[in-house]
Amino acid sequence: MSDRNLADLSKEELIQHLQKLHREVKHLRQVKIAFDAQDELVRSLVSMGRAATGRLMLRSMLLQTSKVSVQLTDATESSLFLLDGEGKVTESVLARGATIREQRDDLIGTVLDQGLAGWVVRQRQVGLIQDTRQDDRWVTLPDQPYSVGSALCVPILRGKVLLGILTLTHPQPNHFTATTAELMKMCATQMALALDNARLYMIERDQQEQLENIQSATTPQTSATATSVLPPDLSQIGIYIIGDKGKFLYANTQVADIFGYEFGELVALESILKLVATKDYHRMAETLQQCFQGTHSTLACHFQGQRKDRQVAEIQLHGKRTKFSGRYVIIGVLGLA
Repeated sequence: MSDRNLADLSKEELIQHLQKLHREVKHLRQVKIAFDAQDELVRSLVSMGRAATGRLMLRSMLLQTSKVSVQLTDATESSLFLLDGEGKVTESVLARGATIREQRDDLIGTVLDQGLAGWVVRQRQVGLIQDTRQDDRWVTLPDQPYSVGSALCVPILRGKVLLGILTLTHPQPNHFTATTAELMKMCATQMALALDNARLYMIERDQQEQLENIQSATTPQTSATATSVLPPDLSQIGIYIIGDKGKFLYANTQVADIFGYEFGELVALESILKLVATKDYHRMAETLQQCFQGTHSTLACHFQGQRKDRQVAEIQLHGKRTKFSGRYVIIGVLGLA
């Protein structure tokens, strides 16, 4: 709005205009905070991909997600449950810290059955309790080593699939507000992406370990030339998920190995097109764009890939467009042709 237009406004209209600007600035600040949180989680995912493997990596991401959430909201305690497709808790970080398995299972069962977390599971929406003394959704657990005056519980969703439940608490009532709830709802999308990547990575590593154990058990130790009972190129198959800009949302270690990158270096690339040799760059860019735009929903193509050491490799790529967290991605496999 120009100065001339502002000069034409009445006092009441100016007040309304300033209030609107204030709301917009507040929203932009929330967006920036959410993106900063996403950046921290992605950086954690990359660094843990280098240092941790399997279940340790997933556990580390749960702890990091809880830490970021506490920092964002000034909470004093946090709990995070990771759920499988049947709604069962597969991993957890409890506010009270480490507990014996039986006690942990009892505590989780109670909050999912009677407490705020259970309400969030059923409603698939953020649960805000500004005063736990006046809200029957809050259940005080036996021997709880901390006091709770207010609580915020956030569903971590991938589309319609519930991946996890994050609960944040503070000893004072009215600590969490509707603004805090909206901020955490925005951040939950990024949390879903990071946690699901870690979960997929753990599954892939577990499968790789099982494959190696099978090969080791079925290959005669006395024969230096014995071949695996499984196809020799199976270990060369790369699995990937890319967003509409070509950015890796997930890639297993085989993709990194094929192109000569460390895992962290690979997922930090701006686009999968960075792995395509110059002669095929524009063709592959157009092919990916057509898939995302819906011209065709599947990919089956061949291109010259460029490794980190600048050597060329012949690559066969297959993929399928699907929805992930409300947006289109391409999930597929690639390998040496």
